[in-house]
Amino acid sequence: MDYFQGRLRKIADMRNIPNILAREQDFREELCRSECVVLIGSHQALSLIQNKQQEKDEDDILFDGKVMYEEFTENKELVKNRLVIVHFTERSENDWIPKGFDENRIFHVEGGKAPTKGTPTLTHLEYRMKKILLGDSFLY
Repeated sequence: MDYFQGRLRKIADMRNIPNILAREQDFREELCRSECVVLIGSHQALSLIQNKQQEKDEDDILFDGKVMYEEFTENKELVKNRLVIVHFTERSENDWIPKGFDENRIFHVEGGKAPTKGTPTLTHLEYRMKKILLGDSFLY
């Protein structure tokens, strides 16, 4: 994740759940108003979303699968236009994805390692994010 934040920071302001909570921002509001949402699709994360569960550390919510499930099932515009999923491990048939989600927006990162600059996976992910954020007007 750190690699993607560093690499894609030129394109977008990347925030994760702990960053949002540390700034005392509302997670649902940030999710809804984000121009592009990149979900790191681990088996654990997708299971928490599918089962509408939260991962907590004492008093803090580290991952809010309940809010994500609600937004990804009710907010069709977010799913259709702004959501991208990145898998760092092999995707299984049981992995949850929102209904109506374009599977061309799912990126597999081989062997759990971040792709190097110029690889098709990273280039396509950057392209997809630029298209979401800048529309058809950007020059690649």
